[in-house]
Formats: sequence, C-alpha cells, structure tokens
Amino acid sequence: MVWIPICYYFDTTVRHSLGLDWGDRGYWKVVAPHEVAHQWWGHTVGFASGRDQWMSEGFADMSASLYISMIEKNPKKFTEFWNDERELLLERNAQGFRAIDAGPLTMGYRASNSRTGFDVTRRLIYPKGAYILHMMRMMMWDRKTGDQNFKAAMQDFVKTYSGKAATTEDFKAMMEKHMTPEMDLEGNHRLDWFFNEYVYGTALPTYKFDSSFDQDANGDVVFGFKVTQSGVDDKFRMLVPIYLELADGQTVNLGRARLIGNTTVDQKVPLKGLKDMPKRALVNYNDDVLASN
Repeated sequence: MVWIPICYYFDTTVRHSLGLDWGDRGYWKVVAPHEVAHQWWGHTVGFASGRDQWMSEGFADMSASLYISMIEKNPKKFTEFWNDERELLLERNAQGFRAIDAGPLTMGYRASNSRTGFDVTRRLIYPKGAYILHMMRMMMWDRKTGDQNFKAAMQDFVKTYSGKAATTEDFKAMMEKHMTPEMDLEGNHRLDWFFNEYVYGTALPTYKFDSSFDQDANGDVVFGFKVTQSGVDDKFRMLVPIYLELADGQTVNLGRARLIGNTTVDQKVPLKGLKDMPKRALVNYNDDVLASN
C-alpha cells in the first residue's frame, strides 16, 4: 500500500485556498513515484532527527526524477521537473523570502514561522534535498561506466542503514567512501566543500558561458569556451559540467571545469578526430549544479 495525500486530488484552486500554493509543480506532478520512493527513504532508511529529514523528502523527490527519465523516458518532463524544483527554491513567498535564503537544510521545519512563512520548509527540503542527491549523481557519473559509482554508493548506504536512522553526517561519510578522485577538490578525500556550500550553507552560484568552434590544420574541431562563476564567496568550489550537442543531435558530456570562488576559466580544447562542427556547447545541461540560471 502507498499513502497518497487526499490533497493530490484537489485542483489548484482548492490547494491555493488551503495554503498549498506552491501550485501544480514539483511534488504534485510526481506524487505517486515520490511516495513509492519513501519505501527506501524514510521507511527502509530512517532519519535520526528533524535535522536529517531533508534526506527522506529530498531523496524521494530525486527518485521521482529518475522515474521520469528511466521509466517514462520523457526528457522534456525531466527538464520541467528540475525547473520546478529550482523555481520553488528561488521565488519569493508572500512574506518576501526565498526558501534557499531562509537557512540550511538542517533547519528542517524550524525554518517555517510567521516571519518567513509557513511554506518555507516545504519549498526548501524537498527541492534542495533532491538537488543535492542529483548533484552527487552527476559528479559521480562516468563516461565509460555511467551511473555505476552512484549506484554503488546508494546501495551501500541502504545496506548499511537498513532499519536504522541515518544522519546527515552518515550520508556524507558514505559519499566520501565512494567519491571519485575528481570530486576531491580539497585534496583530503572529504566532501566538506560541497556539504558546507549546499547542506550546511545557502550558497547559490551564477554561471555565464561563452563558446566557439574552429578547426585546426588537420580539420579537427577546436572548442573554445569561457565559463564564469559568480555570486559566491572565495572558498566556493564546484565542478561545472560542459556538454556538446553534436552535428547528429546527440548531446554528450565533454568534461567538467573546476572553479573556485568568483572566477573565470578560459580554454581552447582540441577535439581530436571530430571533423563535424558541433551545433552548440552548454553548461548544466542536466541541471547538474543548483545555480541561479
């Protein structure tokens, strides 16, 4: 049996009158797979306290996005889902607050009050928790093995904490156990940099991207790009994925730019063996990083 809230069957007008005014977005579009996912996140693996509840709701939301992409096989709906999640985090509520600014995920339901608005926690732990797990997946993704690293990490997490209550630090330690060398941005085999930014902090970077294509003497494509990270402190670190849409319409992950603080990476990369000009280059194609754009 799967519990589905009765408000799922209300139309948007009724939801609004009840104060459920995040509208027909995010959770409402994927309520069934979200609730099914709680078999793992919240039931199989519990959360130790209100500071850790973001994992239950966020992981269930992220799992719903996997359902969209792998079962429904709907790229457009997948993109819309993450756009909805980001919008819930970044739009201002009636009290003038953006959920992402109200506090860290570990505030849990204490972030909602008469001053910030009682909808803040709903707009924070569901979408941001989903983004955090999604970002882990995208950083662990490998061109040769795909999601193998991420699957191993999450299966290990479930096996280790099955029937137990996990903490945020338990999750962090598991991700550190399975992190790739590329994710070791501080050279200490820890993910403090990421958790301090997104779990225990309220950071939100902005990215600007410019690109060009040329050919060398051998006819191979030379890819030039400039990506700028801004709106963060000097310690903020991120792996920013760069994608190419090839001439045949296929979109591929070319690699990740390493950025620290408010900075710009400007490079030219020879693409050996590629003769046909790509259609375009993109950053954050799969909403790999929670950013303002």
